[in-house]
Amino acid sequence: MKVAIHQPNYFPWLGYFAKMAQSDVFIFLDDAQLPQGRSYVHRTRIPADGGSVWMSAPVRRERLQAIGDVRFAEDGWRRRHRATLLHTYRHAPFFEPVMALVDTLFALETDNLSRFNMNAVSRLAGYLDLPCRCALASSFGVTSSSDDRLVDLVRAVEGAVYISGEGGQNYQHAEKFEAAGIELRVCSYKPRPYRQVQDGFVAGLSVLDALFNLGPDARHHLTYEPAREPQPSV
Repeated sequence: MKVAIHQPNYFPWLGYFAKMAQSDVFIFLDDAQLPQGRSYVHRTRIPADGGSVWMSAPVRRERLQAIGDVRFAEDGWRRRHRATLLHTYRHAPFFEPVMALVDTLFALETDNLSRFNMNAVSRLAGYLDLPCRCALASSFGVTSSSDDRLVDLVRAVEGAVYISGEGGQNYQHAEKFEAAGIELRVCSYKPRPYRQVQDGFVAGLSVLDALFNLGPDARHHLTYEPAREPQPSV
């Protein structure tokens, strides 16, 4: 049983879905604290003028706020984001079917950021034919922190392998996973260029960019570099 864990981000990049593609169970870290400042939890990047711009959903902020408790600040952002996507991708090869799907995501009646994001990610994973099962960290009652929490969440779903991106090595200790009988598999995602609506290729854009341009074939861009051994902690 391979497990990946990540915050519920807003229309995240392809690397997020590459992690899902490697997993049997994907756990949304909905009870993590909302990051201070700007965050991928409520914003994503789309192409503009040969580069990219941020598309952000306004949220109400409170001190020490869990992602699962965050509410949108107003409703107009859905209309604005739809108009931005229409302007950006109206000539993209898969505009009509993908925009129809996005419209169903925007139609979800909720003011909860996490609920919106988890529904969107799950639906888009389905569009990409990813077989992993999704779960919520908040449903397991795990109270530990940092990488101990990751170990406990993997245990909670009886996982044997934890799929981690390279950034996790900044705080993960391989020996903790080993002691728990869990294989720590560190993977590196390298974006593969595809034709976009502008000249050149900009990496790290929202998954929506790949879907508008590639349709279901975007799933062929969800491959990791060969897994490598995690570096021992110092």
